[in-house]
Amino acid sequence: MTIDFFAGQVPTADELLALAPGYVAQGSSQAVTSSTTLVDSAIVVPVNGLSMIDLAVRYTALAGGMRWAWSVTGTVTMLSRSILSAGESTSTTAGTANIADYRLRQIATATEEQTTAQFNNASTQLIREWLIVDGVGDVTFRFAQQASNASATTLNAASFATVERLRQL
Repeated sequence: MTIDFFAGQVPTADELLALAPGYVAQGSSQAVTSSTTLVDSAIVVPVNGLSMIDLAVRYTALAGGMRWAWSVTGTVTMLSRSILSAGESTSTTAGTANIADYRLRQIATATEEQTTAQFNNASTQLIREWLIVDGVGDVTFRFAQQASNASATTLNAASFATVERLRQL
């Protein structure tokens, strides 16, 4: 972010701290079982003006796949949402579903749900998103199973988001 101070003006500690990117982590693993209804994660990003959110989610889906979207509060509006994740298709090798394609997509809707099938049970999968938002409020990452299944879809504790204020040029 740029510094919008006048020559000779001494910024306060709070003003300097506001220049640093923010960070929020999931903190502990969270599972959804037998449900396609989105639930809030612990990744709740406060927004106060034009900002970029960078999301890195790790998850395992033992059989139910993954469904996700965002919710917003206050006056927050989504200007851009860029998504990188496993696609919907799988290929099967020796009984294990493998990623057959990737999703590279840009939309401007926070609540549009994305889904991906279940892949290799033994490894975590990655979702990356970059959001440009404006307004004041919270942006919350939400998730569920793509298809209801008794085996859990689990959001990994190491999942996180960063937020950085932007200045429109």
